[in-house]
Amino acid sequence: KCSIYSKRPLDCRLYPFAIMFDEKREKIILGIDKKCPFSVNSGNEALIKNYFHYLADLLEKKEIASRIAINPSFIGNFQDDVSQFSYLDTLTKLLVNNPEKNGFRQISLKDKAAFDNFFKKIECPDSSQNFVNLFIWKEKNPVWWKKNGEGLEILIETDSGYIDFNSLKKFPDYIYLREALAGLKGNKYKHKRAGCNYFSKNYKFQYLPYRQNMKNDCLKLFIKWASARKQKFPDLYYHELLEDSFSAHKLAIKNFKALGLAGRVIKIRNKIAAYTFGFELTKDMFCVLLEVCDLKFKGIAEFIFREFCGELTNYKYINTMDDSGLENLRLSKLSYHTFLSRNRNFS
Repeated sequence: KCSIYSKRPLDCRLYPFAIMFDEKREKIILGIDKKCPFSVNSGNEALIKNYFHYLADLLEKKEIASRIAINPSFIGNFQDDVSQFSYLDTLTKLLVNNPEKNGFRQISLKDKAAFDNFFKKIECPDSSQNFVNLFIWKEKNPVWWKKNGEGLEILIETDSGYIDFNSLKKFPDYIYLREALAGLKGNKYKHKRAGCNYFSKNYKFQYLPYRQNMKNDCLKLFIKWASARKQKFPDLYYHELLEDSFSAHKLAIKNFKALGLAGRVIKIRNKIAAYTFGFELTKDMFCVLLEVCDLKFKGIAEFIFREFCGELTNYKYINTMDDSGLENLRLSKLSYHTFLSRNRNFS
Protein backbone atom coordinates (compact mmCIF):
# COMPACT_ATOMS: atom_id res chain seq x y z
CA LYS A 1 0.00 0.00 0.00
CA CYS A 2 1.26 3.47 -0.87
CA SER A 3 2.44 5.40 2.21
CA ILE A 4 2.11 8.80 0.47
CA TYR A 5 -1.25 8.82 -1.34
CA SER A 6 -4.57 7.32 -0.28
CA LYS A 7 -5.37 7.15 -4.00
CA ARG A 8 -2.25 6.86 -6.10
CA PRO A 9 -2.05 9.24 -9.14
CA LEU A 10 -1.97 7.65 -12.57
CA ASP A 11 1.68 8.48 -13.23
CA CYS A 12 2.64 6.77 -9.96
CA ARG A 13 0.60 3.73 -10.86
CA LEU A 14 2.25 3.57 -14.29
CA TYR A 15 5.82 3.77 -12.97
CA PRO A 16 8.37 2.60 -14.11
CA PHE A 17 6.47 3.05 -17.37
CA ALA A 18 6.27 6.63 -18.61
CA ILE A 19 4.44 8.70 -21.22
CA MET A 20 6.51 11.50 -22.72
CA PHE A 21 7.07 13.66 -25.80
CA ASP A 22 9.83 12.75 -28.22
CA GLU A 23 12.85 15.03 -28.48
CA LYS A 24 11.22 17.31 -31.10
CA ARG A 25 7.83 17.26 -29.31
CA GLU A 26 6.28 15.90 -32.52
CA LYS A 27 5.08 12.57 -31.13
CA ILE A 28 4.08 11.03 -27.80
CA ILE A 29 5.93 7.93 -26.65
CA LEU A 30 5.38 5.10 -24.20
CA GLY A 31 8.63 4.06 -22.52
CA ILE A 32 10.19 2.70 -19.33
CA ASP A 33 12.50 4.44 -16.87
CA LYS A 34 15.92 2.76 -16.98
CA LYS A 35 16.76 4.16 -13.53
CA CYS A 36 14.32 1.69 -12.00
CA PRO A 37 16.13 -1.56 -10.99
CA PHE A 38 13.07 -3.60 -12.03
CA SER A 39 13.30 -2.35 -15.63
CA VAL A 40 16.94 -3.38 -16.12
CA ASN A 41 16.63 -6.82 -14.52
CA SER A 42 16.89 -9.31 -17.41
CA GLY A 43 14.66 -11.74 -15.54
CA ASN A 44 11.75 -9.33 -15.94
CA GLU A 45 12.09 -8.93 -19.73
CA ALA A 46 9.10 -11.09 -20.74
CA LEU A 47 6.86 -9.55 -18.08
CA ILE A 48 7.82 -6.01 -19.11
CA LYS A 49 7.24 -6.75 -22.81
CA ASN A 50 3.79 -8.19 -22.16
CA TYR A 51 2.81 -5.24 -19.99
CA PHE A 52 4.11 -2.79 -22.58
CA HIS A 53 1.72 -4.29 -25.15
CA TYR A 54 -1.15 -4.18 -22.67
CA LEU A 55 -0.48 -0.52 -21.80
CA ALA A 56 -0.03 0.55 -25.43
CA ASP A 57 -3.37 -1.01 -26.41
CA LEU A 58 -5.08 0.58 -23.39
CA LEU A 59 -3.64 4.06 -23.98
CA GLU A 60 -4.55 3.97 -27.69
CA LYS A 61 -8.24 3.59 -26.87
CA LYS A 62 -9.93 6.86 -27.71
CA GLU A 63 -11.81 7.17 -24.41
CA ILE A 64 -8.59 6.72 -22.39
CA ALA A 65 -6.53 8.98 -24.65
CA SER A 66 -9.22 11.67 -24.47
CA ARG A 67 -9.09 11.67 -20.67
CA ILE A 68 -5.32 12.07 -20.70
CA ALA A 69 -5.55 14.81 -23.35
CA ILE A 70 -7.70 16.89 -20.97
CA ASN A 71 -4.68 16.95 -18.64
CA PRO A 72 -1.73 17.53 -21.02
CA SER A 73 0.66 18.26 -18.13
CA PHE A 74 0.57 14.50 -17.49
CA ILE A 75 2.75 14.02 -20.60
CA GLY A 76 6.38 14.30 -19.54
CA ASN A 77 9.23 16.00 -21.35
CA PHE A 78 11.73 13.92 -23.30
CA GLN A 79 14.25 12.04 -21.13
CA ASP A 80 17.35 10.23 -22.37
CA ASP A 81 17.11 7.68 -19.58
CA VAL A 82 13.63 6.50 -20.61
CA SER A 83 13.81 3.56 -23.01
CA GLN A 84 11.27 4.03 -25.83
CA PHE A 85 8.78 1.27 -26.63
CA SER A 86 6.14 2.65 -29.02
CA TYR A 87 4.51 5.80 -30.35
CA LEU A 88 1.02 6.59 -29.05
CA ASP A 89 -0.72 7.74 -32.23
CA THR A 90 -4.13 8.54 -30.70
CA LEU A 91 -2.64 10.79 -28.03
CA THR A 92 -0.36 12.39 -30.62
CA LYS A 93 -3.36 13.26 -32.79
CA LEU A 94 -5.23 14.73 -29.83
CA LEU A 95 -2.39 16.77 -28.35
CA VAL A 96 0.22 17.43 -31.03
CA ASN A 97 -1.54 17.35 -34.39
CA ASN A 98 -5.01 18.47 -33.31
CA PRO A 99 -6.23 20.57 -36.27
CA GLU A 100 -8.46 22.71 -34.04
CA LYS A 101 -5.28 24.39 -32.82
CA ASN A 102 -4.68 25.58 -36.39
CA GLY A 103 -8.15 26.93 -37.08
CA PHE A 104 -9.69 23.81 -38.64
CA ARG A 105 -13.20 22.65 -37.80
CA GLN A 106 -15.09 19.45 -38.47
CA ILE A 107 -17.41 19.23 -41.45
CA SER A 108 -21.16 19.68 -40.95
CA LEU A 109 -24.24 20.07 -43.14
CA LYS A 110 -24.12 23.85 -42.86
CA ASP A 111 -20.77 23.77 -44.70
CA LYS A 112 -22.24 22.33 -47.92
CA ALA A 113 -22.40 25.65 -49.78
CA ALA A 114 -18.74 26.44 -49.05
CA PHE A 115 -17.63 23.02 -50.32
CA ASP A 116 -19.91 23.17 -53.37
CA ASN A 117 -18.48 26.57 -54.36
CA PHE A 118 -14.95 25.23 -53.92
CA PHE A 119 -15.40 22.00 -55.88
CA LYS A 120 -17.33 23.56 -58.77
CA LYS A 121 -14.13 25.40 -59.70
CA ILE A 122 -12.55 22.04 -60.57
CA GLU A 123 -13.09 21.48 -64.28
CA CYS A 124 -13.26 17.67 -64.16
CA PRO A 125 -13.88 16.50 -60.57
CA ASP A 126 -13.76 12.84 -59.66
CA SER A 127 -16.38 11.24 -57.44
CA SER A 128 -14.47 12.07 -54.24
CA GLN A 129 -14.28 15.79 -54.96
CA ASN A 130 -17.65 16.80 -53.56
CA PHE A 131 -19.30 17.56 -50.25
CA VAL A 132 -21.61 14.52 -50.32
CA ASN A 133 -18.90 11.86 -50.22
CA LEU A 134 -16.85 13.72 -47.62
CA PHE A 135 -19.89 14.16 -45.38
CA ILE A 136 -21.30 10.63 -45.48
CA TRP A 137 -17.91 9.05 -44.68
CA LYS A 138 -17.11 11.43 -41.82
CA GLU A 139 -17.79 8.85 -39.11
CA LYS A 140 -15.14 6.55 -40.55
CA ASN A 141 -12.72 9.34 -41.51
CA PRO A 142 -13.56 12.69 -39.87
CA VAL A 143 -13.10 15.68 -42.16
CA TRP A 144 -11.51 18.94 -40.96
CA TRP A 145 -11.43 22.12 -43.00
CA LYS A 146 -10.77 25.84 -43.00
CA LYS A 147 -10.83 28.64 -45.55
CA ASN A 148 -7.55 29.60 -47.18
CA GLY A 149 -8.00 32.70 -49.29
CA GLU A 150 -10.55 31.78 -51.97
CA GLY A 151 -9.97 28.06 -51.46
CA LEU A 152 -10.30 25.44 -48.75
CA GLU A 153 -7.76 23.38 -46.84
CA ILE A 154 -9.18 19.93 -46.14
CA LEU A 155 -7.71 17.31 -43.81
CA ILE A 156 -8.88 13.71 -43.56
CA GLU A 157 -8.43 12.03 -40.17
CA THR A 158 -7.15 8.47 -40.54
CA ASP A 159 -5.76 5.83 -38.21
CA SER A 160 -2.25 6.97 -39.12
CA GLY A 161 -2.87 10.70 -38.68
CA TYR A 162 -4.23 13.68 -40.61
CA ILE A 163 -3.78 13.58 -44.38
CA ASP A 164 -4.18 16.45 -46.81
CA PHE A 165 -7.23 15.71 -48.98
CA ASN A 166 -5.35 16.48 -52.19
CA SER A 167 -2.69 13.88 -51.42
CA LEU A 168 -5.12 10.99 -50.92
CA LYS A 169 -4.72 8.11 -53.34
CA LYS A 170 -7.84 7.45 -55.38
CA PHE A 171 -8.93 4.47 -57.45
CA PRO A 172 -10.24 5.36 -60.94
CA ASP A 173 -13.92 6.15 -61.40
CA TYR A 174 -16.11 4.20 -63.81
CA ILE A 175 -17.91 6.46 -66.27
CA TYR A 176 -20.58 5.47 -68.80
CA LEU A 177 -22.75 7.03 -71.47
CA ARG A 178 -26.17 7.45 -69.88
CA GLU A 179 -28.04 6.51 -73.07
CA ALA A 180 -26.20 3.18 -73.20
CA LEU A 181 -27.20 2.31 -69.62
CA ALA A 182 -30.79 3.41 -70.11
CA GLY A 183 -31.22 1.50 -73.37
CA LEU A 184 -29.03 -1.58 -72.85
CA LYS A 185 -29.01 -2.09 -76.61
CA GLY A 186 -26.84 -4.50 -78.54
CA ASN A 187 -25.29 -7.87 -77.94
CA LYS A 188 -22.90 -6.68 -75.22
CA TYR A 189 -25.85 -5.82 -72.97
CA LYS A 190 -27.97 -8.90 -73.68
CA HIS A 191 -27.42 -10.40 -70.21
CA LYS A 192 -28.37 -7.11 -68.55
CA ARG A 193 -31.53 -6.88 -70.68
CA ALA A 194 -32.37 -10.47 -69.80
CA GLY A 195 -32.09 -9.66 -66.09
CA CYS A 196 -34.38 -6.64 -66.45
CA ASN A 197 -36.91 -8.61 -68.49
CA TYR A 198 -36.96 -11.49 -66.03
CA PHE A 199 -37.54 -9.15 -63.12
CA SER A 200 -40.33 -7.16 -64.77
CA LYS A 201 -42.15 -10.33 -65.90
CA ASN A 202 -41.88 -12.40 -62.73
CA TYR A 203 -42.45 -9.98 -59.85
CA LYS A 204 -45.19 -7.59 -58.84
CA PHE A 205 -43.33 -4.47 -57.79
CA GLN A 206 -43.48 -0.71 -57.36
CA TYR A 207 -40.68 1.59 -58.52
CA LEU A 208 -41.03 4.72 -56.38
CA PRO A 209 -39.29 7.95 -55.36
CA TYR A 210 -37.66 7.62 -51.95
CA ARG A 211 -39.54 9.22 -49.04
CA GLN A 212 -38.17 9.85 -45.56
CA ASN A 213 -40.56 7.38 -43.90
CA MET A 214 -38.74 4.62 -45.82
CA LYS A 215 -35.44 5.23 -43.97
CA ASN A 216 -35.65 2.43 -41.41
CA ASP A 217 -36.73 -0.15 -43.98
CA CYS A 218 -33.83 0.84 -46.25
CA LEU A 219 -31.35 0.42 -43.40
CA LYS A 220 -32.83 -2.98 -42.51
CA LEU A 221 -32.32 -3.98 -46.14
CA PHE A 222 -28.69 -2.83 -45.95
CA ILE A 223 -28.04 -5.06 -42.93
CA LYS A 224 -29.61 -8.04 -44.70
CA TRP A 225 -27.69 -7.31 -47.92
CA ALA A 226 -24.34 -6.84 -46.14
CA SER A 227 -24.76 -10.13 -44.29
CA ALA A 228 -25.40 -11.95 -47.58
CA ARG A 229 -22.36 -10.31 -49.22
CA LYS A 230 -20.11 -11.35 -46.35
CA GLN A 231 -21.20 -14.95 -46.76
CA LYS A 232 -20.57 -14.88 -50.50
CA PHE A 233 -17.21 -13.09 -50.44
CA PRO A 234 -14.68 -14.12 -47.73
CA ASP A 235 -12.34 -11.14 -48.32
CA LEU A 236 -11.82 -9.55 -44.87
CA TYR A 237 -11.03 -6.16 -46.42
CA TYR A 238 -14.43 -6.30 -48.14
CA HIS A 239 -16.06 -7.18 -44.81
CA GLU A 240 -14.49 -4.11 -43.19
CA LEU A 241 -15.74 -1.91 -46.02
CA LEU A 242 -19.26 -3.27 -45.58
CA GLU A 243 -19.17 -2.51 -41.85
CA ASP A 244 -17.86 1.01 -42.48
CA SER A 245 -20.47 1.55 -45.20
CA PHE A 246 -23.42 1.25 -42.84
CA SER A 247 -22.78 4.64 -41.22
CA ALA A 248 -22.25 6.19 -44.68
CA HIS A 249 -25.57 4.84 -45.96
CA LYS A 250 -27.29 5.93 -42.76
CA LEU A 251 -26.02 9.52 -43.04
CA ALA A 252 -26.86 9.71 -46.75
CA ILE A 253 -30.39 8.37 -46.33
CA LYS A 254 -31.14 10.42 -43.22
CA ASN A 255 -29.95 13.67 -44.84
CA PHE A 256 -30.89 13.00 -48.47
CA LYS A 257 -32.76 16.29 -48.93
CA ALA A 258 -30.09 18.47 -47.33
CA LEU A 259 -27.43 16.68 -49.41
CA GLY A 260 -29.38 17.19 -52.63
CA LEU A 261 -29.73 13.47 -53.36
CA ALA A 262 -32.20 11.81 -55.69
CA GLY A 263 -33.44 8.44 -54.44
CA ARG A 264 -35.52 5.58 -55.78
CA VAL A 265 -36.77 2.36 -54.20
CA ILE A 266 -38.39 -0.85 -55.36
CA LYS A 267 -41.11 -2.36 -53.21
CA ILE A 268 -42.19 -6.00 -53.47
CA ARG A 269 -45.08 -7.21 -51.32
CA ASN A 270 -45.01 -3.78 -49.66
CA LYS A 271 -41.39 -4.20 -48.48
CA ILE A 272 -38.31 -2.31 -49.65
CA ALA A 273 -36.39 -4.72 -51.90
CA ALA A 274 -33.91 -2.23 -53.41
CA TYR A 275 -32.80 1.38 -53.11
CA THR A 276 -30.47 3.70 -54.97
CA PHE A 277 -29.31 7.29 -54.45
CA GLY A 278 -27.21 9.72 -56.44
CA PHE A 279 -26.40 13.37 -57.07
CA GLU A 280 -25.26 15.79 -59.74
CA LEU A 281 -21.46 15.79 -59.97
CA THR A 282 -21.26 18.24 -62.89
CA LYS A 283 -23.79 19.74 -65.27
CA ASP A 284 -23.47 16.78 -67.62
CA MET A 285 -22.55 13.98 -65.18
CA PHE A 286 -24.62 12.24 -62.51
CA CYS A 287 -22.96 10.18 -59.77
CA VAL A 288 -24.68 7.01 -58.53
CA LEU A 289 -23.73 7.02 -54.86
CA LEU A 290 -25.54 4.04 -53.31
CA GLU A 291 -27.29 0.93 -54.55
CA VAL A 292 -28.48 -1.97 -52.41
CA CYS A 293 -30.74 -4.82 -53.56
CA ASP A 294 -32.25 -7.99 -52.15
CA LEU A 295 -30.61 -10.32 -54.66
CA LYS A 296 -33.06 -13.15 -54.07
CA PHE A 297 -35.16 -11.26 -56.64
CA LYS A 298 -33.44 -12.15 -59.90
CA GLY A 299 -32.67 -9.15 -62.10
CA ILE A 300 -33.55 -6.51 -59.50
CA ALA A 301 -30.10 -4.87 -59.55
CA GLU A 302 -30.07 -4.55 -63.33
CA PHE A 303 -33.64 -3.23 -63.32
CA ILE A 304 -33.28 -0.46 -60.73
CA PHE A 305 -30.01 0.72 -62.28
CA ARG A 306 -31.53 0.88 -65.77
CA GLU A 307 -34.67 2.66 -64.58
CA PHE A 308 -32.72 5.21 -62.56
CA CYS A 309 -30.39 5.96 -65.48
CA GLY A 310 -33.41 6.23 -67.77
CA GLU A 311 -34.81 9.07 -65.68
CA LEU A 312 -31.60 11.12 -65.73
CA THR A 313 -32.16 12.64 -69.15
CA ASN A 314 -30.44 15.94 -68.25
CA TYR A 315 -27.06 14.19 -68.07
CA LYS A 316 -24.81 12.73 -70.73
CA TYR A 317 -22.67 10.63 -68.39
CA ILE A 318 -23.14 8.36 -65.37
CA ASN A 319 -20.35 7.98 -62.81
CA THR A 320 -20.56 4.91 -60.55
CA MET A 321 -17.46 5.89 -58.55
CA ASP A 322 -14.50 3.55 -57.99
CA ASP A 323 -14.18 -0.11 -57.07
CA SER A 324 -12.21 0.35 -53.80
CA GLY A 325 -9.67 -2.13 -55.14
CA LEU A 326 -12.17 -5.02 -54.89
CA GLU A 327 -12.13 -7.56 -57.70
CA ASN A 328 -15.83 -8.45 -57.43
CA LEU A 329 -16.80 -4.78 -57.64
CA ARG A 330 -14.40 -4.17 -60.52
CA LEU A 331 -15.92 -7.00 -62.56
CA SER A 332 -19.44 -5.78 -61.81
CA LYS A 333 -18.64 -2.26 -63.02
CA LEU A 334 -16.79 -3.48 -66.11
CA SER A 335 -19.79 -5.60 -67.09
CA TYR A 336 -21.58 -2.35 -68.00
CA HIS A 337 -18.81 -1.41 -70.48
CA THR A 338 -17.23 1.81 -69.28
CA PHE A 339 -16.85 4.81 -71.56
CA LEU A 340 -13.99 6.17 -69.41
CA SER A 341 -12.28 4.87 -66.29
CA ARG A 342 -10.96 8.11 -64.80
CA ASN A 343 -12.77 11.40 -64.50
CA ARG A 344 -9.60 13.49 -64.21
CA ASN A 345 -8.68 12.57 -67.79
CA PHE A 346 -12.14 13.49 -68.99
CA SER A 347 -12.73 16.45 -71.28
